[in-house]
Amino acid sequence: MPAHVSAADRESPWFSSPYKREQSLDWTERILRFPVRAAAVDVFLHDLKRKRSGDLNGLLATLNDGSLCREVLRFWLLREWIVVAPFSPLVALAGPAFSRDVTLHAFCGESPEEPEPETPFDTSEEAPPVGEGARE
Repeated sequence: MPAHVSAADRESPWFSSPYKREQSLDWTERILRFPVRAAAVDVFLHDLKRKRSGDLNGLLATLNDGSLCREVLRFWLLREWIVVAPFSPLVALAGPAFSRDVTLHAFCGESPEEPEPETPFDTSEEAPPVGEGARE
């Protein structure tokens, strides 16, 4: 960091480290906003769907954040989407509530967006079809 930067400047958001900014995000964003993490979770989810097991060790190593790993595991375990394999803590098996229909965003804790209610077209004041008004 340049010597002319004051202590007050170092506390500003412009000089904060990416690690500090990352800590302010919730765990869902901490995965989905970082392509390497999102890709690792996507591969893990794909393996669960295809083989009913996934490389938990590889996933957690890629996430590379102890608190994030704990939050992710807690989320998946509470929903019974995964269980830790009895033969190895490095492997996760698809849990009893796991569905092959789960999306990456749902698997990462993002709640589904509520669809906006469709408003019907107001047909009380229909405009004349194109071209008919121009002939008169």
